[in-house]
Amino acid sequence: MIITIVFIVVMSVIGIMILKFSSASTTHTSRSFMDTRAELMLRSATEYAILALQGHDFNSTCLNKINLDDELFDINITYHYFFTNCPSGCNYCSNIVTEDTNGSVLVYVTVSSKNPNFHIRKVRFTLQNP
Repeated sequence: MIITIVFIVVMSVIGIMILKFSSASTTHTSRSFMDTRAELMLRSATEYAILALQGHDFNSTCLNKINLDDELFDINITYHYFFTNCPSGCNYCSNIVTEDTNGSVLVYVTVSSKNPNFHIRKVRFTLQNP
């Protein structure tokens, strides 16, 4: 009778350990999936930011910020310009002396998760030359 009770207790402990490891594995897989998805969103948002930049006419105004919304992520794009003479309406602009880099833009892309269980924040800086 004692051997049976000890056997049941040992099997219960082994079962609990298996469930615990299975839960940890599932959580790791979910986090890995969300991290990969955030990285892909970051790359895609960077390409979109450069595309929007190239299709914009700088003689009238500057693109300052773009906010994109996804069901899982918040995407924020900020542009910082480098001109020899900053046009009006550019919130983020630095005056530079060299003509070679006139019109360069620093693109700052941030992807943040909306889900508090998977706090992921990815950042990418890209320098786009004219």
